[in-house]
Amino acid sequence: MIHERSLKTKASLAGLTIVERDLFFDLIKNGNVLRIKRDHRVYLQHMMENFDYYINSVVPVRVNDTNLVDMSGPRYHRLRGFSDIPFLFPSHTEPYGTTAEYLDFAALKKGDVVLDIGAYAGITSIIFAQRVGPQGRVYAFEADKLNYECACSNIEMAERVLGVRNITLINKAIWSDSDGLLFSTEGAMGSSAVSVTGGDRGNVHHIPSIRMEDFFAEQKLAHADFIKMDIEGCEVEVLQASARFLKTIGAKLIVEPHIVSGILSTDCCCKYLSDAGFNVEVREKVGESEPLVEAIP
Repeated sequence: MIHERSLKTKASLAGLTIVERDLFFDLIKNGNVLRIKRDHRVYLQHMMENFDYYINSVVPVRVNDTNLVDMSGPRYHRLRGFSDIPFLFPSHTEPYGTTAEYLDFAALKKGDVVLDIGAYAGITSIIFAQRVGPQGRVYAFEADKLNYECACSNIEMAERVLGVRNITLINKAIWSDSDGLLFSTEGAMGSSAVSVTGGDRGNVHHIPSIRMEDFFAEQKLAHADFIKMDIEGCEVEVLQASARFLKTIGAKLIVEPHIVSGILSTDCCCKYLSDAGFNVEVREKVGESEPLVEAIP
């Protein structure tokens, strides 16, 4: 009862009403409903704080005089800002606004090589692939099995409908070594290493990993033009291990910081990148509370 009152109080402070059901939560505001899987309750606070950001990310379904965005399981949605094809999201939608910020910083051109680390449902990978054209290449990494399967479906659709054929999707985690790691798979945006999540979220599996240096050697790549890194707290481990190597390959980086051991990783990411010789700036992320870290070699 105390927990229920706490949720209702937090929702009220955010101008929302919360309704708890057997399998999901509904966050309600002005006739708009954001539906979240009960198993994903760890995201409730974030969704309350960023309700408008997510409710406006896709075209809602009209149900009983309400606009519903259902993120309680795998669903096809029409993405606002890029509605060329419907996208299958594992759960949480991925607003185009963030991708637009990536594109603004990356200034991609035909023939560029891009790494999309933390591809989630593959939407950013598809948009990057269109920008770099057939002469370019996108290497997309997604470690969570359900997210990977959704990304496969979306990339296959993009190939059939949009003619996008320059994405290599890899079901591995970028990490500090190539020995594999314990991973909490949630079928959500927050799937991450057990060392970050604590192992009390989702199902824990030992998954394959690869170090940046090993991947570039394996692919016989000498450079990349742009790297997007959104890996739910693993950015600290990866940058500590590979920031200096990343400087040698000449890529611009944009990194999404996350809470690690109770602290937002922004300062830590900036330090590792600055120490490696990057010019670093922190950019406020439109629509959300967490910033982005931009790094130019």
